[in-house]
Amino acid sequence: RLRPICVALAARAGSGFNSAARVYAVAVEMVHNATLLHDDVVDVGDRRRGADAARVIYGNAASIFGGDWLLVDALCRIQAVGQPGVLERMLAVVKEMVIAESLQLARRGKVRSSAADYFSIISGKTASLFRWAMFAGARAGGLDERATSALELYGQKLGVAFQIVDDVLDVAGDPNATGKAMLTDMREGKMTYPLILAMERDASLAPILEEAMAADESGIDPAACEKVARAVAAARAGEDSLELATKFCREAVKSLEVLPPGRARSSLEAVAMSTPRRRK
Repeated sequence: RLRPICVALAARAGSGFNSAARVYAVAVEMVHNATLLHDDVVDVGDRRRGADAARVIYGNAASIFGGDWLLVDALCRIQAVGQPGVLERMLAVVKEMVIAESLQLARRGKVRSSAADYFSIISGKTASLFRWAMFAGARAGGLDERATSALELYGQKLGVAFQIVDDVLDVAGDPNATGKAMLTDMREGKMTYPLILAMERDASLAPILEEAMAADESGIDPAACEKVARAVAAARAGEDSLELATKFCREAVKSLEVLPPGRARSSLEAVAMSTPRRRK
């Protein structure tokens, strides 16, 4: 529930957690879960958070309609609060997320992906919703434009770092903790930052990745997955990715300097600096 936490702490940096902040916290989690329902259909994902995905239990159609309902209901909740600019900003974020997902879909299975493509995708797909959470919380808390912009920057940096860490866990995490099999993203044809780094440092990895991404789930050679995991480790791609995530988190913390010291600011700092250490 990290996104609702961002809403709550941003509001507490202002006048406090109130009914508007509560609605925004619920709405941002609904939008996030709507994207997960849709993602599992698009990615043909069978597991989510260590359990069968909704599409496996209820079918693809129910998952799509369920995601649609969550999204529309979230927008209605935001509209009912009536604060100027908050709904409009969420609509812009939804558009940004759809464009990023479309770019990711267009790049699926293409090993020759650039870091620029990667960051463009995660900025729209992941960071945009964190940014909105901070903006909405700041609006609910009555903060001025300077503080609101600072919190939005925090959300952007945190969101990017969060996704990088997520991608590291895909190649080097404990499946029992993450709730998904190793190299799930690669199996779905996605080039994550650790894979991009590893391939830049070891060109021989390219044909192995191409073969793995071209195979369907049942046809992926376990030996190829082991080769990819070893190559990522040998290239120190996981460690360097976490170092970059930590850099983004430090920048997120620095953006909070415009806020007065207090529990809300300290909590936001703790959220940022704990992000590179998460294991699920």
